[in-house]
Amino acid sequence: MKGKKFLAFSLTVAMLAGGALTVSAAGVSDVFSAGYYADKYGDLKTAYGTDEAALLNHFITSGAKEGRVMSPILDVVAYRNAYADLNAAFGDNWDAYVDHYLTYGIKEKRTTGVLFDLADYAAKNADVKAAYGDNYAEIAKHYVNFGIKEGRPGGAIVKAAPAAPVTGGSNNGGGTTTTPEPEKPTTTVPAEHVHIKGELLGAVIPTCKTPGYNEWRCDAVLLENKYDAKGNWIGTGPVLTPDGQEMHCDRVWRENLSAAHIKPVNENQVYVEHATCASNGKIVYTCTLCGEQQTEVIEKLQPVYNNKVKSVASKSCKLEDRGYDEYQCVNCNGSVHANNKVMRDPLPHRLSNDKDQVNVITPSTCTAKGSAYGYCSICAAKVTVDLDFAPHKEKTVPAFADAYLLGNAARSHVDYTVTYCENCKEITAVVTGVETNCADADGDGACDVCKLLIDRNATGQIKDYKVGETFIGNVQ
Repeated sequence: MKGKKFLAFSLTVAMLAGGALTVSAAGVSDVFSAGYYADKYGDLKTAYGTDEAALLNHFITSGAKEGRVMSPILDVVAYRNAYADLNAAFGDNWDAYVDHYLTYGIKEKRTTGVLFDLADYAAKNADVKAAYGDNYAEIAKHYVNFGIKEGRPGGAIVKAAPAAPVTGGSNNGGGTTTTPEPEKPTTTVPAEHVHIKGELLGAVIPTCKTPGYNEWRCDAVLLENKYDAKGNWIGTGPVLTPDGQEMHCDRVWRENLSAAHIKPVNENQVYVEHATCASNGKIVYTCTLCGEQQTEVIEKLQPVYNNKVKSVASKSCKLEDRGYDEYQCVNCNGSVHANNKVMRDPLPHRLSNDKDQVNVITPSTCTAKGSAYGYCSICAAKVTVDLDFAPHKEKTVPAFADAYLLGNAARSHVDYTVTYCENCKEITAVVTGVETNCADADGDGACDVCKLLIDRNATGQIKDYKVGETFIGNVQ
């Protein structure tokens, strides 16, 4: 037959899977952002600067154990702590938690520890959705590497609105308003139970005509909500027996196996027409069980545009002057499709530098952008634009933190030089000094330098100042 190709059965399976010969599991590196990690923790930025490899290694070896957040997408430590089934399955394998979230967690609506909605991001960026579909590992990498810098829309985490107050009557005829106890979040429930393959109790092998099944005993740990003494939800955990042992499901369940024809092992007996982005492919073979000829359809491939071949910049604020990026399709031997152009946004409007021609509507602060209107210096249209954040109003002061460690004979403190914003109180810079034993020369019961009580209780840790946190005072 003209154009036919005979391939091994393993390649046939790969084609049915969409053209990929191997599928690698996702991991921490798929959502890790070196810039985010360094900017969030001043000590790491001081130690490693912008060295991405060193910052990633720090998180894997130390940061995760310290509870640090390495990504604007997922707090993987919080994700682990919230789900006992994952903790039991993965232990300290941080790559496994990220892979679980990107592969299953999004679909299972697991939300604890999630900082960015990847599904919403893909839905609001058509080029991302077209390129990656539901491959959330690739979508995550696109956001970390490009989306943040480009200021793309989407990804916001939507939280449920608080319960409305309840109004009732009083004995004197006047109305009184009371606020009920807040409801426990409806999302904080154990994940839907999924049976896990434990002991294989029996099996019926499927044939070409009749289905079969495997019969398993479930080995999954049963989960329940956990609450503290005040009734506050604190996470999920295993259901325990009276003697403290984890309870397992133990239910017998069946894994249904569909009836299926069996392909020949000999590659010369399997005919394959490859699928393309334009048409379906097919596999033709004679079933080794029933002897009948079978034809299986290979669904046509989805275009994958990840090889940029041309880039045209936007020329002005007008839609007709916007640029585009043009890609080759990797599933079609690098061919160019008609719809492979991703249009760029027009240039943003820019107000004149002449302050007399700019009218400020709302002044900017260091926490909120303001707005102004005037005439665009590019296209001359009358526009309203957002203004940049105002700079912090910084103040530098000496500060002290309790540095008492268990086992020390004397209490001590650490000297700091802290720079913070007088308006929003965000700490912008920290210089750490030396640790000094507290002393009370004037006999007032407090350290003469840091003013902390000499006989204060042990804290067991250094209460240090960190860049990005709120400045609460000169002593903590």
